[in-house]
Amino acid sequence: MPVSRVDQFVRQLDDAGISFERDAMLSRLTTIGLGGPAEVLARPRSRSEVATVVSVAATLDLPVRVLGAGSNLLVSDAGVAGVVLHTGGLDDVRIEENGAVDAGAGCHFPSLVKKTVASGLRGLEGGVGIPGTLGGVLTMNAGAYLFSVGPLVEEVVAVSAEHGLVTMPRESIDFRYRRSSFGHDLIVASARLSLRPDVPATLRAEMDAHMQTRKLTQPVGVKSAGCIFKNPEGSSAGRLIDELGLKGMRVGGARVSEVHANFIVHDGSANASEVLALIDSLRERVFGETHVELETEVMTWN
Repeated sequence: MPVSRVDQFVRQLDDAGISFERDAMLSRLTTIGLGGPAEVLARPRSRSEVATVVSVAATLDLPVRVLGAGSNLLVSDAGVAGVVLHTGGLDDVRIEENGAVDAGAGCHFPSLVKKTVASGLRGLEGGVGIPGTLGGVLTMNAGAYLFSVGPLVEEVVAVSAEHGLVTMPRESIDFRYRRSSFGHDLIVASARLSLRPDVPATLRAEMDAHMQTRKLTQPVGVKSAGCIFKNPEGSSAGRLIDELGLKGMRVGGARVSEVHANFIVHDGSANASEVLALIDSLRERVFGETHVELETEVMTWN
C-alpha cells in the first residue's frame, strides 16, 4: 500500500526531531475560537526547523499555512488540508544596549511591547493592544492609531521554499497598508528592530493610555478575530457599518459588536460559516447603500 504524502511528511519531521500533531483542532489556536482541524500542525522551534518544514512540504507538494496567535484568522468549520506551521516555539527575545531588538516570529507582540518599554526603548508602545505575534504583525503590517511597525524594522530573516533562509534588509521589504512582502511564499522567522532610548516611566504612561483607549473603543474579553474589514481610503469601515444601524446584526450565533461595528463577536455558540455569512451580508449592505466595496482584513482559511 503506497504511503501518502502526509505520512511521508510527518515521518521526515519525526526523523528531524520536529514536533507535530495530526488532525489538530485550530479552534483552540484562534482568538475567535472557531475552526476545524489541520491535517498536520508542525511546531518548529528554530529558524532552521522552519526551513526544514517548508522544504519538506515543498518537496512533497503540500500546501503550508502559517499560524501565529490566530488573532486575525477565520478557519472554516471543515478545517484545512496540508500543513499548518505554528510559530509559537519561535518566541526568543534579545534586547541590546544600543536599542536593537532581535525577536522570533512567534513572540507575543503585546509582551514584546511591555519588555521594550520596561527596558526604556521607544517605538512599540503604541502597538500594545495589537493581539498576535511579531510574525503576524509584520506579515499584515498591523497598526493601531498612528503606530506602524514597518519603520522600526532593520532586517527580517524569512524562509522561502526556493531559497531557504533569507535575510532581508528594511529597504527590500514592501510595507503597505495592512500588507507586506511576507505571506504564502515568504515566511517570517525572526526580525531585528531598531528602537531608541527614552524614560521608562514616560513610555509606560503612553502605553497605558493607548491600552485604555483600546479598551474603551473595541470589544475586550470576547471571542473575535479583530477588525473584519480594511478601512476604505479616506473612510472608516466601522463608521460605515455603524451609520447603517448594523451594530448587533446577527447570523446565528455571530453578531456585529455593539462596541465597535468592525468587529464580529460570539458567545461560543457560533460557527465559522455563520461568521462568513455575516461578513457577506455586511459587505452587501454597505455596498448597496454607499457603493463602497469593503475589503476583508481578516484572513480566511478553507
